[in-house]
Amino acid sequence: MKTITVYLDESLSTHDMLKLKREIMALPHVTDVEHPRHAEHDLTIDYEAHAEMPGMVLKELRSKGFHPDVVSA
Repeated sequence: MKTITVYLDESLSTHDMLKLKREIMALPHVTDVEHPRHAEHDLTIDYEAHAEMPGMVLKELRSKGFHPDVVSA
């Protein structure tokens, strides 16, 4: 398994963050999505090791109008 942390410029309500987490979980090869309470703008995404996910995640977030940055991969 691999992990990336994505920073979102936008602030999201709890409802919108839960919705976004569900949408990311629906992507192929994603195994978990976490939103640390202490890091309001971060999402940690776990995915299968063989998948090339950072680009797919960024593309998906941008298509929804977000301004993401990969903080760690």
